[in-house]
Amino acid sequence: MWIFAFPTQHCSQFESTETDTAKVRAQKTQRVISSSDVIRAIRSVYKRGMAVCGYKTIWKLVNTTTNVKVTQETTRCVLKVIDPEGVALRSAHRLRHRIYTNEGPNFTIHIDGYDKLKPFGIAILVAVEGFSRCILWLTACYSNNDPRIIAGFFVNFVKRIGRLPRLVRGDAGTENVWVRAMQIAFRFNDRDNMSGMNSYMTGRSTGNQRIERFWVNLRVSFTVFWRNYFKDMVDSGLLRIDDPVHLECLGFCFIPFIQRDLNPFTHLWNIHRIRQQRHVEAPNGLPIVMHYQPEAYETRDFSFRLPCELETIDRIQERYFVKKPQFGCKDDCIPVLEHVCEMQRGQLPIPESIESATSLFLALTEILDGYLLHMQKYMLKKVIIFCKFNR
Repeated sequence: MWIFAFPTQHCSQFESTETDTAKVRAQKTQRVISSSDVIRAIRSVYKRGMAVCGYKTIWKLVNTTTNVKVTQETTRCVLKVIDPEGVALRSAHRLRHRIYTNEGPNFTIHIDGYDKLKPFGIAILVAVEGFSRCILWLTACYSNNDPRIIAGFFVNFVKRIGRLPRLVRGDAGTENVWVRAMQIAFRFNDRDNMSGMNSYMTGRSTGNQRIERFWVNLRVSFTVFWRNYFKDMVDSGLLRIDDPVHLECLGFCFIPFIQRDLNPFTHLWNIHRIRQQRHVEAPNGLPIVMHYQPEAYETRDFSFRLPCELETIDRIQERYFVKKPQFGCKDDCIPVLEHVCEMQRGQLPIPESIESATSLFLALTEILDGYLLHMQKYMLKKVIIFCKFNR
C-alpha cells in the first residue's frame, strides 16, 4: 500500500481553490433567487417580440441572451405572475390577438366593399361604426370601384348625422380617394391629434377587423344564397358572366330586390345583442343603443362639427359625386332598356320576387341577344360587300 503525503503549502492551495469555487456558486445562487433580475430579464425578452413563446423558450432566451441564469421552474412561476393571460392562452393553445381599441361612437368608422358577388356584376358597400358595431350603410350597387359612388354614400351619412367622424378607416384602393379627400378637408381645421391628414387611415382589407367579422355573418346569412343561385344560372346556360349585356341586365333585375333584403338585415343586425366575449375588452349590448346612447357605457360621442353648412355639402355632392343609383345598372343602359321595354324611365318594371326577376332577366337578354345577333349579321354583310368591291 502506497501512502502519499503532500506538503502543507499544497493543501492550503487546494483549500483556497475550493473557497473561490464556493464563492462563485454562492454568487450564481444569489443571482438566481433575485426575483427583480428575473422579472427584468423576462420583460426584456418580451419586448423583443417573444411574448407568444412558451416558458421553455423564454427560459432558454433568458439564459442565453441575458446575464441572468434561471431555472425552468422559476421561469414558469414568474410568467404566471407577470403574464397570467398569456399563460392561459398558451395553455389553451390559443393565439394572442391584437387588441382593438375604440373609445366611443364615431371614434372610428370602417368602410369596405364585398367582392364575392362581383363576378356577377354586383357589389355590396358597407360602413360599420367601430365602437358599437352598428351598420351605418349597407348598399348593393353595380360597382364598388367608382370613388364618386362611395363618396356619395359617405356624404349622405355626414348629412344625416350633421357631424363628422373622428377617423375613417378604409382600403388603399382608388375607390376611396374621394372619401379620403372629403374627410381630410372637413377635418383640416380641427385641433385634435387626429385632424387633417391623420383623420383617414389606410390599411389592407384583411386587417380591417370590424368589417372582416361582419363579412363572415353576411356571407353565412345572406350572400351564400345569391352566390349559389347565380352560379346555378351560369351552369344552366342562362347567364354569361363574360357578357357585359348579361351583367347589366342581371344588375337591373336583381340589385333592387337584393337591396330590399339588405334593409331588414341591417335593421336586425343593429338590434341584435352582442354578447360579452372572453379575452376581449369590448362593450356588449345592442349596437343601436351603444351608438346612440354612449352615456350608458360611460363614454361619449367623438364626432366633430361640420365646417360648413349643409347647403354647401349639397352643392359639392351635386357637382362631384354620384347619388345612389335609382336602378341596378349604369345610367348608360337605361335608354336601351326603355327602348326594349317600350316604357319611360319611371315605368320600368321592378321585380317583386326571385321568380319575376329571373323571368325579366331572361326576357331582356333574349331580346338584346337577338338585337346583337342581327347587328352582327348586318355588320358581317357590310364587311363582305366591302371586300368584294375592293378586290
